Amino acid sequence: MNGQLTSKINIPKNPVELINLVFAELEITFHNQFHKAFPDEETLNLAKQLWLAKLERFDNELIFEAIDKIIESSKYLPSLSAVLSEIKGLVIKKKNIPSSEKAYLEASSLGELSPLEFAWSHPFVYHAGTKLGWYRLKTEAEFYIKKEFIKIYDEILNSNESEENFSKLPSFETPKLKEKPLSKEKQILRLESLKKKYL
Repeated sequence: MNGQLTSKINIPKNPVELINLVFAELEITFHNQFHKAFPDEETLNLAKQLWLAKLERFDNELIFEAIDKIIESSKYLPSLSAVLSEIKGLVIKKKNIPSSEKAYLEASSLGELSPLEFAWSHPFVYHAGTKLGWYRLKTEAEFYIKKEFIKIYDEILNSNESEENFSKLPSFETPKLKEKPLSKEKQILRLESLKKKYL
């Protein structure tokens, strides 16, 4: 059943029109609760402005898919935070991003490996570990460090739409030797001069 509404309704490209459509869907589905939550035009318009400000950074299709899922599974009018949470869940699922818990387990399993040599499931895990500090992650008690890691990781997740720099790992190149290796003759000459100097 999931996705029936999104496939049958023409989703507007304009964010204001989208919010109007979302509120119309919510009013039809949760009629009494909707009118209790938004008893007058002023309250309704303020709510629409708030939803628009918080949701406009996401794709319209994603917003509508989240509303669709909520309508299918909930008996209650969703709050803005419930819609944001549903959108976050969809983004995580679609982009194969590990949950906060899984990300913490992965980051704390680094051991003695260098963070740049570890095979990360997603760049977000690496960036959260870097922001927190790898030494702290290895040495501090899980009770304190886990909460802090998850907070940082969630901040990165929430900035996913605007922060391109979290989507990639830094490039790791082995430093190139500036000097060419000495030829056999030059190696012999150098060895001879070192013998004279130190023997």
